[in-house]
This record gives sequence, C-alpha cells and structure tokens, in this order.
Amino acid sequence: MSNIPTLSMKRRLKYVVVVAVVLAFCVLVGSLVNISVLNYDVYTGYANRNQLRPTTIAPTRGTIYDRNMGILAQSATVWDVIMSPVSINSEEKDGGKQKQLLVQGLSDLLDLDPEAVMEKANKKNQYQIIKSKIEKEDADRVREFLNENKLNGIISLVESTKRYYPNSTMAASTIGFVGSDSQGLYGLELKYDKELSGTPGYVVSLKDGHSGNDMPDKSETRYDPVNGNSLVLTLDETIQHFLEKALNRAIIQHKPDKGVCGIVMNVNTGEVLAMANLPSFDLNQPYTLYDEAEKARIAELPEEEQKEATSAAILNQRINKSISYTYQPGSTFKTMVASAALEEGVCNENSSFFCPGYVQVEDRKMKCHIGIPGHGTQNFRMALVNSCNPAFVDIGKRLGPDLFFKYFQAFGLTQRTGIDLPGEGDSSYYNASQLGAVSLASSSFGQSNAITPIQLVTAVSAVVNGGYVVTPHLVKDILDENGNVIYSTPTEVKRQAISEETSALMRDMMESVVTEKTGSNAYVKGYRTGGKSGTSQKQNPGDKEGVYISSYIGVAPIDDPEIAVYVMIDESTSGDIYGSVVAAPVVTSVMSDVLPYLGFTPKYTAEDLETMNTTTPLLTGRGVLEAESKLSAVGLGKPKIIGDGATVVKQVPSVGSPIPKDGMVILYTEDAEEEMVTIPDVIGLKPALAQSRLEKLNLNVVINGSDDPVYAKITEQNIAKDTQVPIGTVIELTSVRSGTD
Repeated sequence: MSNIPTLSMKRRLKYVVVVAVVLAFCVLVGSLVNISVLNYDVYTGYANRNQLRPTTIAPTRGTIYDRNMGILAQSATVWDVIMSPVSINSEEKDGGKQKQLLVQGLSDLLDLDPEAVMEKANKKNQYQIIKSKIEKEDADRVREFLNENKLNGIISLVESTKRYYPNSTMAASTIGFVGSDSQGLYGLELKYDKELSGTPGYVVSLKDGHSGNDMPDKSETRYDPVNGNSLVLTLDETIQHFLEKALNRAIIQHKPDKGVCGIVMNVNTGEVLAMANLPSFDLNQPYTLYDEAEKARIAELPEEEQKEATSAAILNQRINKSISYTYQPGSTFKTMVASAALEEGVCNENSSFFCPGYVQVEDRKMKCHIGIPGHGTQNFRMALVNSCNPAFVDIGKRLGPDLFFKYFQAFGLTQRTGIDLPGEGDSSYYNASQLGAVSLASSSFGQSNAITPIQLVTAVSAVVNGGYVVTPHLVKDILDENGNVIYSTPTEVKRQAISEETSALMRDMMESVVTEKTGSNAYVKGYRTGGKSGTSQKQNPGDKEGVYISSYIGVAPIDDPEIAVYVMIDESTSGDIYGSVVAAPVVTSVMSDVLPYLGFTPKYTAEDLETMNTTTPLLTGRGVLEAESKLSAVGLGKPKIIGDGATVVKQVPSVGSPIPKDGMVILYTEDAEEEMVTIPDVIGLKPALAQSRLEKLNLNVVINGSDDPVYAKITEQNIAKDTQVPIGTVIELTSVRSGTD
C-alpha cells in the first residue's frame, strides 16, 4: 500500500487547517472584543492600577476667626516625606551604597532613628511614610539633598497641611482641635468639620510597571483641591482675654478642686462673646496634660496607675463645662421663679412674706441662709434681694406644680439650647406630676432640678431682654475661600416666656440686688448693673462633704441690657463658698473691662467721683516747681521731694500709673538715693485698716471692690508680702464683702 497522500487527503488537511485558523482568529477576536468592549472598564482599571500613581493633595482647612477677624485657628502647608523602597538600587547593583546614603541622609536631616528608616527602606513596596508634616525649612533641605544625590525617583515630598492655634490655650474647649488627618475631633472644629474640610485634590502620574518609577513629567495630571470654608465666630478675642484673666485670678485665690467656667453673651441675639473653662489646655498639643497641679497629683500615684490617670486627666481637661456640666443652680434660678410669679399674678411687688429663718415642709425643715431669726417681714423685691429661701418656698407654693413647670419649660430648661457645639448636656428635672410639696419647695429656690450653665444664661437673658428665649450661637458667618459670606447665623427667637412689662420689673429688681446691699461685690463704678448670686450644695460629691458650686450672673446695662456675664466656681477650697463672695467679684472684674471696651460710657455718682483714682503725669525732666504745678492740675497734692536738685530725674509712681486723689508722688532730684520699704501682708484685714498700715509706710493704696466698712475684707494684694519696693509705689488691693446669698 502506498503512503503517499492522495489528492483527497490533501484537500481535507487544507480544510482542517483553514478551519483551525478561522477558529483561532475568532477566539482572538472574541478575546479582544471581551477585553476592549465588553469588559473595557475592568481591564482599564487593571491597567490604571499598574501604570498610574495617584497622590492625594490635601485641601487647606478653613481659618477660624474671632468676630474682629483675629485668627484663632489656621492651617499652613507642610509636607509628608514618602519613600518607594522598590525603587532603591538592589544590593547586587551597587552593594547597598544608595540605600545607606538615603537612610543616613534622611535620618540626619529629619532627626530620625537610622534603624527605623532602614527598616522602611527594606520593605518590598512602593509607599512608606518616613515623616509627616515637616515644615518648609526642613522640606527645602530634603529637596536639596535629593537633587544633589539624584534620589528624586525614590523620595517624594507630598503637600499636606498642619493646624496652628496662635493663642494656644485661649477658648480651647470651645474652638477644639483636629486629628492627624486634619479631621475635626472636638469643639467647633468637630461641629463644623464638613464646612472647614474642603475637598482633596490629586496628582496622577504614569509609572514604569516593572520598577514602579515615575515616567516623564508630561504624563502627570493635577486636580487641584477645593479649600475649606472659614468661620467668623461671635467670640471676641479681647473679651475672651478679659474673662480668662479674671477666672485665672479666681483659681489662684479660691483654689477650686473642679475648676471654673464663664460665659459672656449678648442677651438679645444669643451671640456668645466669650466662653472659658479653666484650667485649659494647649490646642497645639491636645494630647498633653497641661495642668501642672494635676501632673503633680498623678506623680504621687503608684506607677501602675499613672498611665490610666493621665489619660483620664487629658480627657477631663477638654470638657466644656459651660455647655455640658449639669448642676443645681441655686439662687440664680430665683430670677425665673420670681418672673413666673409676677407674670401669673400670684405675687406682685408689694406681696408680703415672713421669714423666721426656716420653713417646715412636711417632714423637712428648709433653712434660710442667714439662719434664725431670719429676715422677718419683707416684700417681694426684698425677698429677691435677700435671696430668702422660705419666701421662695411660699412663692413656689403660690405658683403650684403646673404653673411652676409651665415656666420651667417656657424658659427652655427642659431641652438643650441648641448651641452650635457638640456635647451639650441634658437637664434633669421634676415634671408637673412629679412635683410634690417637698420637691416643689426645694425646686423653688434652685435645688432638685439640674441644668447647664448655658441654659441658665439663656434663661436669665430672657428674663431681662423682654422675655424672649433666643438660641445661643458661636458662629457668626461662614466665608468661602475668597472671603465671601455664604451664610450668616440669624437671631433665632424660640418663644416669649414672659411679657415685656414683667421683664422690665425684673430688671429693676435685679438692679436692687446690686444696689440695696451696702458695699455690694457686684457693684461696677459708673454703670447700672443687675444680677443674682447662687450657692448650691452638691448632692453626690463622692467621698466629700459640704462641697459647693458658687456662681453669679450679672446683666448690664440694666436699663437696656446687652450683655450677661456668668461665672461658676466649682468646689472652692479657700473657705468662702457663697456666690456673692466667690463669684460676684469675678463678674464685676469682667464687666469693668468689657463695658468700656464695648463703648458704654460710664456715668459716675458723686460717691464714685470722691473715690476715683487719677493718673500720674509725666514729671521727669521738669523743674521741681513745674512738677508741683502739674500735680496740682490733676488734683494731687504736694509731692515728697528727695534730693536738693532743681530737676526731677525720677518719679514714683511712674507716668500713667493709677493713683488715689489723696495719694503722694515721690520726686527724686539729681542723684538722690531711692528709699525702699517692705510690703506687709494685709490680706484678711478690713479695707480701712489695710490702707492705714500701707500709707504709714509712704505707699499709695488703690482699693477695688466692696467699700463696706463692716463686712468687707482684703482678699488680694497685687504685690506680695516681704517684697521691697520704693516709697510711693501704688499697692492695689481687692476688697470683698463677706456674707451669704
């Protein structure tokens, strides 16, 4: 048989080959159609992931300004140093020289541990963060190092942002802070994170699929970020400073175990002008414990407890007590009870009350703060001035549970105020059906029900502003990145709790609280103010007994109110506990600074003018006779002249210093030797005695605060005892009237 293929066999073979080729071609075409058409997006994604390198460009977070455009929080450009370990020359190629150069250079420039950098350089990936958020100076040095050593394909500098807080501790718990990725974590930074954040941008570049190195720059596409919006706050940096200055002095004097807080608010608009909680913390280092006293306390604990105690203390230092702390307000609450009684007509200004020093309610004896024999017979106004608990038990009884609770609700005390901050606390209270005889009685003088400081300030604002409950707020305007206003917060009036007529009468009576008591600690020279103090005992103080919250809220100008100033001192340890003694002087200090700053012109009484200070004129360089004439022109008497020369070479007090009108100026001529004296301790003395002791030493004395000749005492002196000062130096004393709420 022959093995030679026949013609028929050849034809069949050709047919098989053609069919095979056609089938292969169809498979190939089908595969191409599948890749390029049917699954285009899938395979494009694979290719992009292998060939494109997207790098995120962080947007600049919006700036936070105070109401006068002072910067409170601002972001600046920084850089992240990124390494691509797979792009480093292999050991076989150069013996590891490039890796060693890279590790040593970055370690030196960025102050890093070389072993930690080497560990990252040995990774088998394309992305390792060497150091985040370096400043421009460091970034420039890294760029120079990379250029000199041709390492740009291995190390890249990626733009990022870093948050800065110029005032560090000012309004820290209100402003808040951001995390490592610039996300808001606390305070306004958290509440308005969406508005402040902006939208990230990207740089997309082609890279070599084998080595991972960037391809030529022409392959790069940049998508710019959209920067965040900025906030203009209602806070006023200057008023915030006044408030924190006064609160810091209160901490030094009263040493409260649980700190202090304060609020300054516009009673008509709800704009918060200042909000402070002390001790504070540094917003630039929010994870560092700032309070030195707390550090010392923790250092005394067993070592195994210190870490947990430090973490708890760091969390505690951030708490905004002004909005989150719930407490029984004490007698400050009597302003709302009095308003309700007047509005409903169950009492009027001439209603009479008798106080024997206590009141019996079922099985409870509720005491008046002055004890037996009490205030005796008094009218409605004096019941508020005297802050008489038995009288307010009677007022609460006249209201009854339903009306009492009606106004508790009307003043907004059953719900959050809605202030634009995270973490606002909830009040706790008895509703009408739960108010029995005892709970109604105690609630009527500010115990039993618990509210937050911001709720109290909002309610008292309604008492004096015509009865309108407004929503407090901290953001005034939102600006786009070009500075255009895209949103302004309106004044939100929730309801009218009391009538304009009742509000006017309450303003008048709250002024009486300040003026009816001789040497009141709440009196501000030149201004008409009203207010109410509060002293409330803590019901669950842990292992402590007899601990109190001392508070005061003042309103000014009382004839046309604009601001309310509230201060709380939590667990004073100085011996004094009453709000009228502990907190009222702090409010007075704030108002004395804030009212002139806001442009309110003082109107002094004849008594004020008699005790007002003057200012020491410039006398150095003048002849002695001319200097005497200058002193006479400002109402000061003849100076004490030391030396025999004709020209003044030094004066005490210095030019511009406050000096009482009956004070003495010391003039030194030529090279006369300065006379020194040692400051005595006058704290605890009555003002007249303290002044006498200091004036005998040829010192000038300025006394701020109460002028009550019987109950006032010196609580502060601006120059410590045993300090050597020149004669003629002005010693400033603070006088506080002791007593009860």
